[in-house]
Amino acid sequence: MLALAWPLSLANAQTLELDDDVSVWIEGGQAVATSPLSGRREIPLDVQEIVVGSGAKGINAIVVTSRRLLGFSSRTFAWSDIDRDVLEKIVERRMMPTFSLVRTDTHIYGFRGANGIWFAETLGVREKVERMHSNDYGAVAVTNERLIGFGPLLGAFPSKAFGLHEHITKVTNENGLILVTTSHRTLVFGSRMSGWDEFEQ
Repeated sequence: MLALAWPLSLANAQTLELDDDVSVWIEGGQAVATSPLSGRREIPLDVQEIVVGSGAKGINAIVVTSRRLLGFSSRTFAWSDIDRDVLEKIVERRMMPTFSLVRTDTHIYGFRGANGIWFAETLGVREKVERMHSNDYGAVAVTNERLIGFGPLLGAFPSKAFGLHEHITKVTNENGLILVTTSHRTLVFGSRMSGWDEFEQ
């Protein structure tokens, strides 16, 4: 049996100060965000830009439009944006206290609330996201080809490709860690700088 020695007090090791919840709304052709620390901040929308959805939680807020993604960070007091393909379809979005995810049929976009930066991961031509697991410290997308992670302290989307004939047997999401057990190994994703830790069966 595989034994994992891992600190269960992850929340204590990485204290998240989330005193200033963000609010977001659309007003007069612009997206508006407010928080107790940043006050009111706006970003203009283009004349033909259509708002598809929005959300806010913790230190970050996002607005999904017909051609781009807008993100607001109450830590940087600023908006940032990233263009997206107008033909790609929004599948889901997830708001966590320190980061947000937007999944389309061709990309996974991540917004890091601590520094207001967007990241994008392109899916392969035949790659499909089968399910996603998330907690306050990170998220994992399970595709038919690999595991894709994203967290509030990571620079991009660290991933682990599946081996030949490798299949998932169990996924556990607790104590700030996401553990994926396959027929060959156990992969652990948490908000560490390395992203993934791997243990052979």
